[in-house]
Amino acid sequence: MKKNLEKIIIVKAKELGASLAGIARIEDLKASKSFAIYRKAPFYEEYDQDSENYFEFEGFKWNEEHKSVLVWALVHPASEPALDWWSMKVPGFTPGNRVMRSQSKQLRTWLGEELGIKALSLPYQIEFGGTFLKDSAVLAGLGVIGKHNLLVTPEYGTRVRLRGIFMEAELEPTGLIDFDPCQDCDMPCHRACPREAFQNGSFNRVLCKQENDKRDADVYILDGSIMGIDEPSEVTKPCRFCELACPVAQDNDELK
Repeated sequence: MKKNLEKIIIVKAKELGASLAGIARIEDLKASKSFAIYRKAPFYEEYDQDSENYFEFEGFKWNEEHKSVLVWALVHPASEPALDWWSMKVPGFTPGNRVMRSQSKQLRTWLGEELGIKALSLPYQIEFGGTFLKDSAVLAGLGVIGKHNLLVTPEYGTRVRLRGIFMEAELEPTGLIDFDPCQDCDMPCHRACPREAFQNGSFNRVLCKQENDKRDADVYILDGSIMGIDEPSEVTKPCRFCELACPVAQDNDELK
């Protein structure tokens, strides 16, 4: 097997369109904060809370052969708001996820053919075998979790979308990073929330979900060209108030 595999894999991910990329150990991921919290209060019905296997869902469990996770980010500039708009007619349900699904397939194929590494493209949803991508990104050195409960990257702030691949290879992790963007921030993200989900100083998932549930009910009929498809479709638009209020990296021209 080739030397410097981690660097080779990350370079390839960026060649295929990733804005950022990194690698984490799955054993470290299993010990991450989100899994501990989620075990106590799962928010997907499909999660098998009583299972002896902590990482098992109805009809799915992580394979022991998977040792590392490749996680990458796609920048989400203000000029492309539709990147995370949701439609049943869009492959992957959002234009951004459609792009990242294609990247995932290309990376998985390349890993097998060029490096002899078997890999599994992860679905976005954790209840269908995915993983907590923000935690993966932190462990891979892409950024940190801010006080708005979002991933904050030095290069692109909060304006990124994430995807991951499990790999059957023991690779060296590329994180963590020394980065504390919230230390001297006056938290415009907290003030921007329409549901006051940070009213007690920390993130309230229930209030956040209320806002996005409301937005799921607000359906727009949009021309297919907006979503990258050939016909009009029903579209919903998730909340991004705290994301867009975050001041980190706002001078980066790629975000405009």
